[in-house]
Amino acid sequence: MSHQTRHVFTVSRRHFIKAGGAAAALCVGSASPTKAAEAPFDPRWVQQAAATRQTPGTRTVHSVCLACNARCGVRGVVQDGRLVNISGNPYHPYNMQFTPIAYDTPLDQSLAVPSPVCGKALDTPQHIYSPYRLRTPLKRSGPRGSGQFEPIAWPDLIREIAEGGALFQHLGENRRVPGIGELISDAPIDPEDPSLGSKRNGLVFLTGRLQSGRKEFIDRFVKQSVGSRNRIGHTDICGLGFRMGNFALSDGKAVELKADPKNADYILVFGANIYEALQPGINTYGAMVARRRADGKLAFSIADPRATRASAHASDWLAVKPGKDGALAMAMIRWMMENDRINRDYLSAPNPAAVKKRGYGVLCNASHLVICDPGHADDGRFLRARHLDPALGGDAAEDRMVFTRDGKMPISALSTDRADLEREAIVKDYFGNPIRVKTAYQLLKEAALAHDLGDYAVICGVPLAQIERVAGEFSSHGTRAAVTQYHGAGNYVNGTYAAFAVAALNALVGSVNMKGGYLTGGGGCGKPTGGLYDLKTVAGSIKAGGVAISREKAVYEKSAEYRRKKDQTGSGYPARRPWFAFTKGGLCVEALSGIDQQYPYPAKVLFTYLFNPVYSIPGGYRFKETLADPDKVPLHVSIDIAVNESNIYADYIVPDLSFAEGHYGWLTPHAPGLSFTGIRSPMIEPLTDKTPDGRPICTETLLIDLATHLNLPGFGKAAIADANGGRHDLLRAEDFYLRAFANIAAGAKLPPAHPGEIAGVEAAYPLAAHKAILPSEQWSTVCRMLARGGVFKPYDALFDGDVFTKGLTEVHVYNEKLAGVRNSLTGRRFSGSPAYVAPADTQGVEMDAQEKHYPFAVVTYKSRLHTQSRSLWSAIAMEIQGENRVELHPADCRRLGLASGDRVRLVSKSNPEGIQGKIQSTALIRPGCVAIAFHFGHSGFGATALSVRDGKRAFLGGADVIDADGRLKADPAFGKGLNPNDVTRLDDTLGRTPMVDLVGGIPDFSSTRVRIEKVA
Repeated sequence: MSHQTRHVFTVSRRHFIKAGGAAAALCVGSASPTKAAEAPFDPRWVQQAAATRQTPGTRTVHSVCLACNARCGVRGVVQDGRLVNISGNPYHPYNMQFTPIAYDTPLDQSLAVPSPVCGKALDTPQHIYSPYRLRTPLKRSGPRGSGQFEPIAWPDLIREIAEGGALFQHLGENRRVPGIGELISDAPIDPEDPSLGSKRNGLVFLTGRLQSGRKEFIDRFVKQSVGSRNRIGHTDICGLGFRMGNFALSDGKAVELKADPKNADYILVFGANIYEALQPGINTYGAMVARRRADGKLAFSIADPRATRASAHASDWLAVKPGKDGALAMAMIRWMMENDRINRDYLSAPNPAAVKKRGYGVLCNASHLVICDPGHADDGRFLRARHLDPALGGDAAEDRMVFTRDGKMPISALSTDRADLEREAIVKDYFGNPIRVKTAYQLLKEAALAHDLGDYAVICGVPLAQIERVAGEFSSHGTRAAVTQYHGAGNYVNGTYAAFAVAALNALVGSVNMKGGYLTGGGGCGKPTGGLYDLKTVAGSIKAGGVAISREKAVYEKSAEYRRKKDQTGSGYPARRPWFAFTKGGLCVEALSGIDQQYPYPAKVLFTYLFNPVYSIPGGYRFKETLADPDKVPLHVSIDIAVNESNIYADYIVPDLSFAEGHYGWLTPHAPGLSFTGIRSPMIEPLTDKTPDGRPICTETLLIDLATHLNLPGFGKAAIADANGGRHDLLRAEDFYLRAFANIAAGAKLPPAHPGEIAGVEAAYPLAAHKAILPSEQWSTVCRMLARGGVFKPYDALFDGDVFTKGLTEVHVYNEKLAGVRNSLTGRRFSGSPAYVAPADTQGVEMDAQEKHYPFAVVTYKSRLHTQSRSLWSAIAMEIQGENRVELHPADCRRLGLASGDRVRLVSKSNPEGIQGKIQSTALIRPGCVAIAFHFGHSGFGATALSVRDGKRAFLGGADVIDADGRLKADPAFGKGLNPNDVTRLDDTLGRTPMVDLVGGIPDFSSTRVRIEKVA
């Protein structure tokens, strides 16, 4: 019997369906109405309906969901202080397929408007009231990883984390644990290399699910109060692959672009699970695609090793080999070039004025000339006017150069409205020195011609005829064809180039910034950190500097290590570990590898915020030994809602709030094509314990009290300045977030709320208890925003005709910044053009060549009901899908003598012990591949018994989850299934740490191969 408490769905789904059958018999299956009426009907089979927005005695709060990262609006129904129901927000475009109700619709009228959310959101009440949630802070009372904890009083917690000391001497650990206070020093963290930064960088703060609001609050503490460079997110495991492709295409200006689902004629989906797990969510993007497909207004194709649910509606399923998306994209590029299916009219426009004149959305640098001369100091950079005439100065010197069709000499790209696309030439500089140049388009063409179409087809595993058909379809819709790529398209080693090639397809048809094309998001409304209140500036702060422990956005050639090796060997290479000068960042995997290797310096204090790396990182099992080692992690503080697979190694666990109780935030749109700021505020009161002065225990309270205990700037008395020179205290979360909300409302020029709306907010919203923080006129405009869950602009307001006005200013089919970066292990420069680069290890050995004894490639995916690693507390989702399977093609099953339900072991080169699961035979997976849904195979969150002293006080379930011996009861349902990350390939040449892409630091989700063994 599961210890999971079901608060809304009071009977099992099986009994509910059974009751439905009995009810149907009463209606249509009975020969005698009288006898049917007398048939027994067990009331226990009937679901008790949850209260709705119209139920008397309830209150409704508008907020933003965090069941996943899609940022949909929600309306929480609260009855007797308890969240009992969730629905969508009709003011929010994500809940209404880009067509919300008018913003000035009165609040009372909006409550009658239905608005959907997905199953993940609907399960929120089950999740937040899990009996396994932590209520009070815990301190380790046994060895790291033992699962032994005890409650600790709040003042003691703050003092011990801030000051350090012999904190575990009573456990026989004779060491001094550093506190944060010991890191507040401007002395270099490495005296031999001051460029790495100060001792403040010894604080490493790794964040899991973090969104705007808390991001700014945590950065205030880490980067401004402490002055550490190391607040590092988890962008890498969240989907850095496709983001790196867009990062290269946009020259770092944007990382999220997707096809416009509202107006596209054709969408090519690369590695995106649009009907089950995407941003925007499935009730937005997936629903729009499905509806327009049913109406005959849209066609789409899917490139994925696994046939996703959307494949049922797709024109083509391209069953690409894992990790070979780049070969497929480059094959399409070659076919389009050779069959004149590129948009030459667009690509030949060399400057913004020419682009605008022809009615397109953004400049592409395809016609710009690149220096391709190894002997030139600027080899790999664009040819500029100063290269030909050194006497030029000012902006004119930096003009990029082009050839006109009949031109003999390069001219400024600004001086013509049409330039040659395919040109290679030798030009002479002012002194008569020859310079070999090629257009950016020519370099892309050469990269595409590196393999013939037949070879590309073999590499990617897609039939040549299908490649040609899809390339023809993609290039047949003008600017209303675009790509939607996501995790699968580039989340593997060398994924930067794969995703860059996929993104470049949009440039070749001219659909970037075009209605129906490839769009960014349109940004937010109002500025949360400025305006009425300055929430960005911290008086007396020390600017964080130096190099992040992940080496993201840092140049290896500026390090003392490089200079030392260059002096010794003449080369400077290889670095001890990769550096990532060209990346979006958020490299939590390399941060942990840096902690493990104590490179480029050792960490002293590690904070993990809602972050479960042992479970969530491919190969995260390697970091168990890192987190268990006090020499590598002297102090580990976890902020989380549960004891999980990672913080079981923590020294302290601080309970946090769910999004229903906190996570204040301002959420701007994902791509594509909207502008809004959704506002997240609490729907219910906090469920954690309180500090002695009555504040809820949570992230913000912890950071405020640590800062004030250490007398750090940015928190406490008079910490916030206003526009009129006044100062305000920052002593609780609302002091910061309410002022940010006031900034947004003022920046968006919202009028005051009507008295009825103000009264409604004050009666329904827990935040209203703190309204005295703001002057009444500011509170009034904030109420207008809270009552609607944010500020939202109409989709059509963001377009000038067919051109998206909030998009990019230039797209790059050649990126000179990327071309200027060197591989820190080899010293070789990276290519600036999209290309097919085979997945390989850090020594350049292709992955396929190393895995001959492991014939099956592993791919993972998210299901429509589950979310990340947390949804095992979602009772309804677990009832519908409580276990994952090892999904294998029927031909592979027959060859191995396997059938659905057979138990097997998956063994990889890095994990010879393997993991076990049950087979599911399905034709919806490419032969030679294994597909495994994420979310399962847990040992934390209540899946394993723990020894927690006074556990009845520590957990939300109290005595219900504590056994007679005082141990936390394990729920075996939470441990079902398998975690595919536990067999991920590790890099044997870099300390057996997880493999990453050497350009952007992308973790490898797709290169692991396994052997399948039947378990007797």
